[in-house]
Amino acid sequence: MEFIRKTISRNDMLSVLRIHPFSFMMISEFFSQFAFNMQHFVLIFVIFELTHSNTAVSGIILSFTIPAVLFSLITGVFVDRWNKKNILFLTNVLRGIFLIPFFLPNLHVGFIYTFTFLIAVATQFFLPAESAIIPSLVPKSLLFSANAVFSLGIYITTLLGYIFSGPVLLLLGKTYTFVFLASLFFISALFITLISISKNNKRKKIKIQTTPSLTYEAREIFSFIRKTKKVMYALTMLTIAQAVIFMFAVLAPGYATNILKVQLESLSWILIAPAAVGMGGGAVILGSIGKKFNRKWLSSLGFLLAGASFIIFPFLSKVTSHGFVQFLNKILPLFLNITSLHIVVVMAAIMGFAISLVFIPSNTTIQIETDESMRGRVYGLLNALIGAVSFLPVVLAGGLADLFGVATVITGFGILMLLIGIFFLVFE
Repeated sequence: MEFIRKTISRNDMLSVLRIHPFSFMMISEFFSQFAFNMQHFVLIFVIFELTHSNTAVSGIILSFTIPAVLFSLITGVFVDRWNKKNILFLTNVLRGIFLIPFFLPNLHVGFIYTFTFLIAVATQFFLPAESAIIPSLVPKSLLFSANAVFSLGIYITTLLGYIFSGPVLLLLGKTYTFVFLASLFFISALFITLISISKNNKRKKIKIQTTPSLTYEAREIFSFIRKTKKVMYALTMLTIAQAVIFMFAVLAPGYATNILKVQLESLSWILIAPAAVGMGGGAVILGSIGKKFNRKWLSSLGFLLAGASFIIFPFLSKVTSHGFVQFLNKILPLFLNITSLHIVVVMAAIMGFAISLVFIPSNTTIQIETDESMRGRVYGLLNALIGAVSFLPVVLAGGLADLFGVATVITGFGILMLLIGIFFLVFE
C-alpha cells in the first residue's frame, strides 16, 4: 500500500505536467526565472566590482525591495481585477525593455539603481499574477503537486541562472550578457501567449454596480488575513524567509572574498548552485510525500535547518581542523580530502532544502485558503511585507558587515532563524 501511495503521488506530478496551459506557463517560467535570477547575480557582480562595498550591494538589493513596499499591495488589487495572463505577458516584455539601457558600456551606478528599480516595479505585478494563476490552470486535487512542480522549476532555473551568471558574464561581457537576459524575457512573454484558461476556471464575476475602491479592497484583505490564522502564519514565514535570503545575498560577495578566499565568480558554483540543488530535491520530496505532513510543521523545520546552516558557514575552517576530519583526510586518498569548500557545498544544499520546506507548504496554504477573487491581493501584500521587513535589515547587513565582519552578521542571522523556528513550533 505504501508503494501504491508513493506511486500515486509521483503520478500527480506527471499529471500536472500533462495539463497544457500549466506546461506552457512552466516553459515561460523557465526563461523568465532564468533571466531574473541571472540578472540578480550579474547586477551584484557588477556593483561589487565597481565599488568593492557591501553597502553598495545593499543598494542593488534595495532597488528590488523598495518597490515591493511602495506598490505591492496596490498591484495585488489590480492583479485581482485584471487578466492575469495579460499581466504576465506585459511584465515580461517590460522587464526586457528596461534591460536595454544596460547595453550601454560603463553605465553609471545611479542609472543601474534606477533601471533596476523600474524592473522591480514591473515585477510587483508579475509575482502575484504568476502564483495566483496556478489554481486557474489545474484542479484543486493537484494543487499541492502543481506547487511542487512550480517550485522545482523555479529552483532549477535558480540553479542554472546562478551557475551560469559568472561564466556568461566572463564569456559575453557585461553588454552582451544584458542583451542575452533581455532576449530571455521576450521569449518568456511569447510562451505566455500560448496559455489558454478554461472557462470553468475563469473568475466568476461578482454582480456589483460599481467597482470597489482600492481602499475598500485593501481593508478587505487585511480583515480576511486577521480572521484566517493559517494564511497569517504562511505569510509571516514566507516574509521572514525571503528577507533572510535578501540579507544573505548582500553578504555573499564578502563571504566569498573574505572568508572562502575565492574569486567572486566562483560563488555561483560553490554556494548558490548547491543551494538550488537542495531546493530542487526538497521540491521533489514534498511533491511526492508532502501532503502527509503538517504544512506549518514543515516550515518550522525549514527555519531550524536554515538557521543551523547559517551558524556553521563562518566557522568552516575550524570544522576542517577538527581531529576527526583530519583523521579522515589521512586515510582518504588525496583527491578525496575534505576541505572547507566541500563543507560549504553540503551546508548550502541543506540550506536550500530547508528553504523549500518553508516556501512550498506556505504557498500551498495561501492558495488553498484564499479565494481566487483575492489571491492577487494576498500575494501583493506578501511582496509588500517582504519589502518592508527586508528594508532595514538589508541596509544594516551591508553596513554591519563592513563594520564587524561578514562572519559575525551571518552567525547572528543563523541564531535569529533558530529562534523563529522554535517560536513557530511552540505556538502551533
